[in-house]
Amino acid sequence: MEVIVASFTFSAEQIRSAPPEVRQWIENDVVATLHALAEPPHRPSPAHSAELAACTPEEALLMFEAIRGDFATTQVFLELAREAPIGRSNPPLHALNLGDMMRHTRLTDGRLLECFRAINQVFQEIRKDPEAALFGFDEANHVYIDEATHRSIRALWEELVRMREPAIAAAPGATTSPSPGFMPPHVGPSEDVATHHRS
Repeated sequence: MEVIVASFTFSAEQIRSAPPEVRQWIENDVVATLHALAEPPHRPSPAHSAELAACTPEEALLMFEAIRGDFATTQVFLELAREAPIGRSNPPLHALNLGDMMRHTRLTDGRLLECFRAINQVFQEIRKDPEAALFGFDEANHVYIDEATHRSIRALWEELVRMREPAIAAAPGATTSPSPGFMPPHVGPSEDVATHHRS
């Protein structure tokens, strides 16, 4: 079957004088076209997105305990807890920008990839599943995790922050106001600086 595509141009006067059904059809077509133009470009879906594992809070804690001796890997793991994902993730996935992660952790792309591998290997060992995958990647420089994984790591991160606050408050010299009877010494500019300002 042959399909013929045609294009027509109408003046404002022709549209105004057209029957109501024709005007309604034109209006609907224009609105649909504008909506299509306003939608964001389609983001490529992550590789094997359907196979991404959902990490539980208990597994997140076990993973943290296993990697906490490696500072860079721990940094990357906790980066996965960042609240705001980039763009519109494909639910139930949580997307993060790899460039942002590299800036936050100050790691090269090769070192970042090593950390992802180490985290995933620990997860596979905890799951006792050599095929389990926490991460998916796309061509637009994003890493994807399951939304449940994000929530589990986020809950762990929030607990670590809560545990750290009392320790900071109890540390020596952590008080914000001087102790009673303490008079800090007055420190002024050196003689050279004072002389310079008078000249």
